[in-house]
Amino acid sequence: MTDRFGRTIDYIRISVTDRCNLRCRYCMPEEGVPMLGHEDILRFEEIAAFMRVAVSEGIVKVRLTGGEPLRRPGIVDLVRMLLAVPGLQDLSLTTNGILLPQFAAELKAAGLKRVNIGLPSLDPATYAHLTRLGSLESALAGLKAAVDTGFSPIKLNVVVLRGVNDDLAPYLDLTRRLPVEVRFIEYMPIGPLGEDHYLVPAAELRRKLEALAPLELADKPRGNGPAQEYCRIPGAPGTVAVIAPVTKHLCPTCNRLRLLADGHLRLCLFGADEIDIRPALRPVVNDDALRALLARAMQQKPECMPETARDYGRAMGSIGG
Repeated sequence: MTDRFGRTIDYIRISVTDRCNLRCRYCMPEEGVPMLGHEDILRFEEIAAFMRVAVSEGIVKVRLTGGEPLRRPGIVDLVRMLLAVPGLQDLSLTTNGILLPQFAAELKAAGLKRVNIGLPSLDPATYAHLTRLGSLESALAGLKAAVDTGFSPIKLNVVVLRGVNDDLAPYLDLTRRLPVEVRFIEYMPIGPLGEDHYLVPAAELRRKLEALAPLELADKPRGNGPAQEYCRIPGAPGTVAVIAPVTKHLCPTCNRLRLLADGHLRLCLFGADEIDIRPALRPVVNDDALRALLARAMQQKPECMPETARDYGRAMGSIGG
C-alpha cells in the first residue's frame, strides 16, 4: 500500500487492550483510562480477519501492543492466529515485562520470536515513581525470562525524562552483560505530563553516551524501526541506540498504521483522525469493505504530525505508542 505522499505502508501496530497493570507517568493518567466494555473490543477472530485482508494488501509486519497486551486473556492464541496468516513476515510484541515470567515460554512455543520491553529506569525508586504501580524486581524478572526463553532481538525502550531517569550509565552496564538493544527515546511532551522541559534531545543523549564509554558502530538489526544508528561498547553483547521523534521528525519515513482495541484504525500517532473498521467486521466480515477502508486510510493519512501537537484524543496507553 502506498499513501498519497508516496510512502509505502507495510507495518501495523495492533492494540489488543486498553488495560494495563502500570500507570507510567508519560503514558497514562494516574486513574487510568475509562475501560472499554467487552463488546467494544475487537475479538481475536475479527483481528485475524482484518489482518488477512491487510496482509493481502501489503502489510508484512505486525506489533502487538496495549495497554499491556499480556493482560488480554488468550493472547497466546492470537499470536498463533496471526502467525497463520499467509504472507505475514514478522510479528513482535511490546510489553512492560511484568507478566513475561508467566507467558514467555508459551509465547515462544506459539512462534513469537522477539519482544520489546519498556524499562524506564534501572533504579528501584525511580522505576516505582515513573510506573506508579510497578517494581523493578518484577520487570527484571520479565527481562530474565525473555533472555532465558531465547527471544531475539530483545529491545528495551527507555523514554528519557530530564532530571528523572536521564542517568544512562546503568543501561550501558546492562549491555555489557546481556544481548539486549537499549533504545533511548526522546520524551514527546504531548502525554499526561505535557511539560517541554522534560525533553532531552537526541544529540544530548548521544553526547551523554559518548562521555560514558568508548562506543563503536554496530550493525543495524533486522527490521525497519526508527532508530538509525546502533552502537556498542567494544566486545559487549548488547547495543544502544537513540530514537528522535521530536528533534528529527520521523514522518517522511512513516510506514505504519495503528489498529486500536475498539476497532478504530488510527492514521497518525499524533493526530486524532481515525477510521472505524467495525462495520466491515460485524455482523459478518466483508473483505471488500475492509479493502475500501484501507484505501481510504491511504488517502487520509497525513503527511506530518502537527507542529504543536498536544492533544491526540486518547491517552498514549490506549494507542499503543
